[in-house]
Amino acid sequence: MKTYDVIIIGGGHNGLVASIYLAMKGLKTLVVEERKKLGGMADTAEYKGVKYSRASYVLGLFPRRIQDEIGVEFPVIESDYIEVFVTESKKVVKVWRDRDKRIQEFEKLGEKKYSKLDEFILSSRKLLEEKFTYVITPPSIEEIKQSNEMLLEKTETILREYLDNYKELYPIFSYDFMLSQPSYLFVYFFSTDWKILKGGMGTVGEVLSKRAKELGVDIITGSKVSEIAIKNGEVRGVILQGGERIESKNVLFTGNPLLLENLTNGEVKVDVHSPPAGYGRYNIILKDMVKINDPLKIDYFKGLIVLPQGEITIPSVVDETLNGHVITVMGTMEGLEEFFPDIKEKTEYVDKVNWRVVEKEYDNPYGNPNHLPMYSSYLFDNRPKKGWGYRTPIKGLYIGGSGAYPGGQVTGIPGRNAAMTIIYDMTKNNKY
Repeated sequence: MKTYDVIIIGGGHNGLVASIYLAMKGLKTLVVEERKKLGGMADTAEYKGVKYSRASYVLGLFPRRIQDEIGVEFPVIESDYIEVFVTESKKVVKVWRDRDKRIQEFEKLGEKKYSKLDEFILSSRKLLEEKFTYVITPPSIEEIKQSNEMLLEKTETILREYLDNYKELYPIFSYDFMLSQPSYLFVYFFSTDWKILKGGMGTVGEVLSKRAKELGVDIITGSKVSEIAIKNGEVRGVILQGGERIESKNVLFTGNPLLLENLTNGEVKVDVHSPPAGYGRYNIILKDMVKINDPLKIDYFKGLIVLPQGEITIPSVVDETLNGHVITVMGTMEGLEEFFPDIKEKTEYVDKVNWRVVEKEYDNPYGNPNHLPMYSSYLFDNRPKKGWGYRTPIKGLYIGGSGAYPGGQVTGIPGRNAAMTIIYDMTKNNKY
């Protein structure tokens, strides 16, 4: 019977990141992934040889610190803008990476207080990065409040304070669901590093799995874990769907925590109200490049465009490795002809990805891209359950996916912190 120091369930980006940290400490590590390819929702799909980012679509929250620590670098497409935002009235706002240019852009729009908003965002991100990001015990809401109570003010309150034209410009900073939530959330999602990834988002899994294998991590794909073996309140390993048992006293689960109840025969349960995610994602494969109407310019499509219809990328403008022309839309296809007048006649195929597709194809209940809701009830040390952190009530069973602190998007932070928690526990108990 095979035995490992740590078994990781899930070969998404967090599972792979965790495996690298564990292997760097000399731990014999196994990753088991249900799908035949790695990366999870950081996924490059193909249609007739044309590649496209199927679920996640831009990279921006994966810290340089983690890339440096594990020895990887992702091939991103450089651009001058974080995003280009087009208002309902077709006013173009270029959100520059350079801070001085970014402030000047908003001042030209009559936003006299924008520099204070920018300072709040950047100083808050610095605080979170230095004090609350790389931890094995997630912070409580009280600790956040003591450090910066403005992070717990409603997002709408903060944006109304600093934006003169709030109604038109708030979507640059916040999704609608976040307006009633703590401003921590829009700070969390803000980054000057949002960029298109060469080869599609599946490149994340390719880069991370290559590094993991270099360090001796064993990876099994196309194999489902049917049960986490537990005896007397302690982990004993995993049982694969075909009946094979693999032993370990440490199991790290990086999928949606809602799946743990079935995997542990009811011994671990996460009580989270997670309604189906209400988004529409459309990957449009084109016969040929579409025409682009003013006020858009081809140069803008080196990165993310935000139109009234939603978040748009045309990655094939800057990435010839995709072998064709692709438009991705996070929002709605209604009214796209206003900006791309011949899009209907140029469309060859549309891959619609909604919560049902995500639930089925990525084994993610209710299809939430963050695994669990990013609401105040499930933030900080309440994610996924008060008192857990990266541990569960079962000794040796850990969590380290997007349903753990600090939350969703392609960050690698939950995977890193979970790995560090395992290393800490093993060191404390003199297990290696």
